[in-house]
Amino acid sequence: MEAKYSADFLDRLSSVLSLSRAERDALYLIAVGHPPVVAAVPEADAAAEMDEVLQRFLDGQAPDPAFVTDLAWNVIGYNEPLLDWFPWAAHQANQMRWAFLSPEAREQLVNWEQDWARSYLGQIRYERARHPDHEALRQLERDILTSSPAARRMWDRREVVEHADGDLRRLRLPHHRGREVGVRIMALRPMRSDLLRVIVLMETDSEPVET
Repeated sequence: MEAKYSADFLDRLSSVLSLSRAERDALYLIAVGHPPVVAAVPEADAAAEMDEVLQRFLDGQAPDPAFVTDLAWNVIGYNEPLLDWFPWAAHQANQMRWAFLSPEAREQLVNWEQDWARSYLGQIRYERARHPDHEALRQLERDILTSSPAARRMWDRREVVEHADGDLRRLRLPHHRGREVGVRIMALRPMRSDLLRVIVLMETDSEPVET
C-alpha cells in the first residue's frame, strides 16, 4: 500500500533534520512524487536580495542592458546600459506598469500586442497563480486591468506564460536614433532566491526604420 505523507509531516521532518531547500525538495519528490507547493513569499525581502555580487554580475553584462526585478516586476537593480535604453528604470520603476500604462511603450516595444503585451499578461497570470496571496502582484494586476482596455481584452484569452527566455524581440528606442534593434531576452533566477528575476537584453542586430 502506498504511503501518504502530509505536507505538514514532511515540513516538520525537514525542520527537525535541518534540511536545505534542495534537500527538502528531494524529500518531497521521494515521498509524494512532486516538489512542495510554493510558500508565501515575504514581500519586503526581495530588495535585500539585491547585493554587491549580483550588481557586479549586472555590470559585467555591459554593453548589453541587464536588470533585476522582484516578483511584482519592480526594478530593484540595473547596469548603466539599461538606463541608456530605458531611462524610466531609475525612478522606482515597474516594468509591467511601464509596458501597459506608458504611451511611449507602444512605440518602443515593436509589435507591442503580439510580441510583448500578451506574453507579459501571461506572465502576470502565471505568477498570480503561484502566489495568490502576494499583495503587490494582486495590485499590479488590478492596476493594469483597470487602466488599460487593451489589457482587459487580452486578459480574456486566459494565456499563461512562465517567462520569455531566449525569445527574439524588437525595440525602437530614442537611444538608437530611429533604428529598430533586435534583442534576445535571457531570463535567469539566482539559485539562492525565488524572489528575483535577472533579465539580460542581448542585442542581435539593428536596421534603419523605413520612413
